[in-house]
Amino acid sequence: MPGSALFARDQILDGNYRVIDVLAAGGMGEVYVAVHLRLPRKLAIKTLHPEFAARHEWVARFCREACVLAQLRHPNIVQVLDFNVAPNGVPYIAMELVEGVDLRSELDRGRRYDAGEIVSIVRQVASALDAAHAAGVVHRDLKPENVLLTPAPGQFPVVKVIDFGLSMCEWSERVTGDCRVFGTPDYMAPEQAQGLRDQTDARTDQFALAALTYTLLSGRAPFARETPVAVLYAVVHEEPAALAAASGWDASPVERVLRQGMARARDDRYSSVLAFAEALEAAFIEGGALPRPTTPAPLALPSGPRPFRDEHDDSREASDDERPARTLGAVAIRRGVPALLVALVVAGALWSGVATVRGVPPIARPADWRGNAGAVRETVSKSWSELKGLVGADPETPTSPHP
Repeated sequence: MPGSALFARDQILDGNYRVIDVLAAGGMGEVYVAVHLRLPRKLAIKTLHPEFAARHEWVARFCREACVLAQLRHPNIVQVLDFNVAPNGVPYIAMELVEGVDLRSELDRGRRYDAGEIVSIVRQVASALDAAHAAGVVHRDLKPENVLLTPAPGQFPVVKVIDFGLSMCEWSERVTGDCRVFGTPDYMAPEQAQGLRDQTDARTDQFALAALTYTLLSGRAPFARETPVAVLYAVVHEEPAALAAASGWDASPVERVLRQGMARARDDRYSSVLAFAEALEAAFIEGGALPRPTTPAPLALPSGPRPFRDEHDDSREASDDERPARTLGAVAIRRGVPALLVALVVAGALWSGVATVRGVPPIARPADWRGNAGAVRETVSKSWSELKGLVGADPETPTSPHP
């Protein structure tokens, strides 16, 4: 582990996590592999460098990322497990450890994906983004580096969307600098490239997903230029480069879908990321890259009127034609509803009795931050307070992380 690492090997964080090694290092922080001391599982520890932790804007973004991930419980979004500040003043997020590879690494080593793989990846990313959009969150930094693939025996790799550090949330206070241009130019929508925060919404992520899809197909970004400034200009003023001809199938339907997903005007794009994913799969089928789905045969239902029978008349046994009418569900409903009602009444009485027992203390809220541990801890606490609108609707949800 490098000497400049924020955490040392075998360092214990808050009595819960033992640091094993550095997983990745970047300009803003580091990611470590750690093991839980009481549970047989590994996890990832994401940190923020002290120079950024000393700036309120970046600490607020770090806190917001923890809040966002805690809200977005989705199988295609990396899950957050904890948030705290280490004794040395370094804020960290403990999260699910995804053992896989990111799309950028695969593309850089020359990996190319077929139509079925692309449809699977896009569908999973779209599902993750749709969940975020439903929660009022725009990712704003979707790119190959932030899409991880985890091997899954017997099926396509499972996608995990990561890094919500630049996300925009309708339920949180605006962070200083939100109107500046953040993100990766190759996958920015025109409104994002121009810093138009009020025009940035779910369709902004759709543009990025369409650009990512283009990259998976062609191996290059749709607005590839020599400098970031040239890329931003092309995103705002030009059309994406045409796709090369595909071998064995017609790429023009797919290209039409990608151009609509990357339309310069937001209103010209699809209504949602899921609608884009649906249109993409249909375009692959139309172009001959995927087989048309097989339509299952309709279920055979009995024809003709059924003979009337008084269900209270047990004088005769039901015929073979009549037996399907007395399904297990019908019998369960007829015989089980009275028993269910009785059970609910009894359970309600018992619960009421338990709830009114004297001497039972109310559920305790986690304590606020421990005593002053320096400027970083104070900054984190202040940033978390500014984000308390996220959890304010739930009276049992703490408004600050506990150490």
